Amino acid sequence: MRSYLIVTGALFGLIGLAHLVRLFSGERPLSDPWFLGTNLVVSLIGLGFAAWALRLVVSLRAPSA
Repeated sequence: MRSYLIVTGALFGLIGLAHLVRLFSGERPLSDPWFLGTNLVVSLIGLGFAAWALRLVVSLRAPSA
């Protein structure tokens, strides 16, 4: 379970960061409401899932030997 949370948290974090980079890369103008809105929403969702996965990983105890 711990490995799954680490991998999915990292993937969602990368997706969120990629959308933030895309937002500020100058690819399209920030005055376009669809471009701005969708990138903000997707980046917030991705980073939120990554933070949630991190919180779950920290709350799990290490397996006893």
